[in-house]
Amino acid sequence: MNDKLIFLAKEYDLVEEDEFQLFYRGVIRSMNPYKYYIYVNCEKGNPYPRYFSYTPKKGDKGEYILKISLFDDFMNEIESAETKLIVHECVKPILKDDKKINILCLGDSLTFNGVWPMIGATRFESSDEIIDEPKNYGMGDCLNFIGTCTKEIKREKYNKKIGYEGYGGWQWRHFVLNEAVDTSSGVWVEYKNHPFTENDQHSVWLNRGLKWVMESIEKDKIKFKRGIGNYTCSGSIDDTFVNFEGGEHKDSFKISSYEFERGNPFYIKEDGKIDFKKYCNKNGFDSIDYLYVLLSWNGQFRPFNHNHSHHEEFMVKFFEQFHKDYPNAKVRLIGIQSCSIDGGIAANYGASGFYHDTFGSLSTAFFYDEFLSEFASRPEYKDYMRYIDMKAQFDVENNMPHMERKVNVRCKKTELIGSNGVHPTMDGYKQIGDCFFRALVRDMNEIK
Repeated sequence: MNDKLIFLAKEYDLVEEDEFQLFYRGVIRSMNPYKYYIYVNCEKGNPYPRYFSYTPKKGDKGEYILKISLFDDFMNEIESAETKLIVHECVKPILKDDKKINILCLGDSLTFNGVWPMIGATRFESSDEIIDEPKNYGMGDCLNFIGTCTKEIKREKYNKKIGYEGYGGWQWRHFVLNEAVDTSSGVWVEYKNHPFTENDQHSVWLNRGLKWVMESIEKDKIKFKRGIGNYTCSGSIDDTFVNFEGGEHKDSFKISSYEFERGNPFYIKEDGKIDFKKYCNKNGFDSIDYLYVLLSWNGQFRPFNHNHSHHEEFMVKFFEQFHKDYPNAKVRLIGIQSCSIDGGIAANYGASGFYHDTFGSLSTAFFYDEFLSEFASRPEYKDYMRYIDMKAQFDVENNMPHMERKVNVRCKKTELIGSNGVHPTMDGYKQIGDCFFRALVRDMNEIK
């Protein structure tokens, strides 16, 4: 077992005139990192009580060593570690014939809303400046964000629709196999000679205890959309539907087959496997130059877990195919952030079952990110893959959802307490986007 307290990545990317913050909770694996004296030493920047901050100036381009040491109250050193801060100038990539860089951002529920890809695109390309927001660098329309999920950006001088692939509840296996679906995906079912008419439209039916709303009625087949609370990513349903409310025909019925509208976008049913070239051809994308992946809080069901073989098995298959299809493409593995440390785990998971152990889940996130870093450094991947330590750049104390509640049932005083285990506030999603932006600047600088 690895008992390290400090988990610093080998390096962190910074950009001139952009404030970089390294949060101690994102690098010290402790429920209370502040019980130590946290001593930070670096040629640049300022060590504040909760984080280290450095805003490189124009001309600061270069590399700087940062060292963090933990001491007890008697100035006995507990542990120390160091990393490299790499400051980049933000420049427009040198491209021929007005070619654009094709970028695919991939992930689970942290990517579902498309915010972090949007922030990266906006900060790099847009020249719009918004009060109280970080600097945009105005590099122009040189990036092409591909994907079947889309998000529209509307600014004063910058309008763009970006693509990505983000699916709530998914993990690595779901991007390799054909067993999961988009959590908003409807389903077509085959039911020959059914009795339904327009009078049954919008009736609600139960399947596996989840609500499905009858949306479209055609000869021998019916389309259901999801009802309230139906967010399952399971790609299978039972053959029997039971009426819950509404409609003229209320008898339970059996279906002979079904097909969800949106499943694994890379899976080619005729071939029985994933294929990225066929994915691009099918959707009208030229190619993939960069793949940024943010996975996986899903599947982290063991507290204090060091064994990530259940993810690794599918990561290997995924990248084996990806590198075969696009051998010149670059891959960036974005680490996951820490879970809520002040109540979000309790609010979502109670006192038993997966994820209910706050420190266990936090430790698993640290160990998983270390595994991603090691994976990206393997001989077979290191030439085209890099790890990005997002956790250290994420303020888990302030950018996770909170609710105000009484400090106890007999007192009118209130306190803020976490209300979500692993999903950030909008500010948190944007902060992930800032981390992505810095990595993007580095990649664009390296294009020859």
